[in-house]
Amino acid sequence: MAELNPMRTTPVQAPGKKLILLLVAVCSIERVSAQAQYVSFRIDSAIRAGMAARQIPGLQVAVVKYGLVLKKGSYGYANLEDRARVNDSTLFSIASMSKAFTDAGILLLMEDAKLDIDDPVSKYFDSLPPAWSGITIRQLMNHTSGIRDDWEEGNDFFYTRKTDSAFFNELVKSPLKFKPGEAVGYGCGPFVLGLIISKVSGQRYEVFMKERIFDKLGMTHTLINNADSIIANRAQGYRRKDSVIVHGVSISPAAQARGDVGVLTTATDMLKWYAALQDSSLLKKSSLDLMFSPGMLSDSTKTSSGFGWFITTFRDHLLMTHSGSFRTGFNSDMMIFPDDHVGIIVLCNLWEGHSSQIAQDIIALFNPDYARIPTMEKIADPDTVRTLLLRSFFTEFGLNVDSTRKMAKELHIPYYFMEEDLSQFRNVEEFNFIRAIKPASPTADIFGDVIQGIYFYEVKCAGLPKAYFSFYLNPEGKVVYMEFE
Repeated sequence: MAELNPMRTTPVQAPGKKLILLLVAVCSIERVSAQAQYVSFRIDSAIRAGMAARQIPGLQVAVVKYGLVLKKGSYGYANLEDRARVNDSTLFSIASMSKAFTDAGILLLMEDAKLDIDDPVSKYFDSLPPAWSGITIRQLMNHTSGIRDDWEEGNDFFYTRKTDSAFFNELVKSPLKFKPGEAVGYGCGPFVLGLIISKVSGQRYEVFMKERIFDKLGMTHTLINNADSIIANRAQGYRRKDSVIVHGVSISPAAQARGDVGVLTTATDMLKWYAALQDSSLLKKSSLDLMFSPGMLSDSTKTSSGFGWFITTFRDHLLMTHSGSFRTGFNSDMMIFPDDHVGIIVLCNLWEGHSSQIAQDIIALFNPDYARIPTMEKIADPDTVRTLLLRSFFTEFGLNVDSTRKMAKELHIPYYFMEEDLSQFRNVEEFNFIRAIKPASPTADIFGDVIQGIYFYEVKCAGLPKAYFSFYLNPEGKVVYMEFE
């Protein structure tokens, strides 16, 4: 019971109970703090190891779980000549990750009832070639239009063309890779979408993006690149040449500002973008559902290409991701794992930075099943017959381009294979089992397939370095997905 203090006229609480509660609270805070520091330390270690292995000059990272930022950090140099360190305000080019922002701009105009994503592209441009008559805005968004990716051109192509019109005129003169809706093939559709945004909104693309997206989300360090302007805190881009770090390739300012590659941003601002993808602060839920839904071909086959995102099954979990790799000297990646409530953002200023591998090393800290195949411990092959069958399947994939395209379509691989791409599947010299993962409670994935097991292999084809593949098998033993890592 309460005691009376002879110097007081009111009862006081026994000190023991309050002290115990205080100690419990302090211990809990210390335990959480210690866990957070340990997680931060492990992420730091993964990042620094990745940077050292790849000679990455500078990098930003952000990791969020259940809406809480577990890690936000800056590493290395934004500019090697000045030895300027990367900080929270350093702007990186995110290259093809810009496509998701441009697609979001199209969806905003759809919500404004100013366009329909199933409108034909010919509604917005005059004198298009007949082959373009069947292309819709939706197909530009999910890479089913058949237009080529002009970024496959050499550097001179992007150095000598100084305007959007010059790029567009070259694009419409090029033959389509396939009839619109017949296949999926990564292309520069969002470049054309940027032009449509300008036509429909009556604003310059960069102004529309600033007012409708960046300002709306408080992304104060995000803009469309202008290579001619002095932009504070813009990182210098780099690439490797004969194992030496040199400046990124110089291309025209118009090429760097296109709707498919033009965004400059920071990891801090990308966290705001990530948050906006989790609610309706920018886009309506119906629009977000469209953005993160698999694409659809004319024959109703699903593809893993959404609107600015690749939607796929990764280790039997849903993964929504997109990377950006730019010859001007940048590499970036954003991975969203909805089942795990984790988002990872990695931005770096080295073209060959392989930021996706760093992101995967980070997610593997949460779940070892997510580890990159080369880092997995190899075990003895428990089923050599299965290995022989998978090797046969792998070899069949490279037999001829027509069968490869058919198989790729069935496996939801978002790539339109050409003859020169098949060498990575031919003349197999080694096909070595690494290990396997078997989901505890297999359920249908986003494509309706049930994954019985995921099998990892190291493959060596004549004249090529070792590569790593995962094969996803359903309960009947059929390969329903194959992933190159």
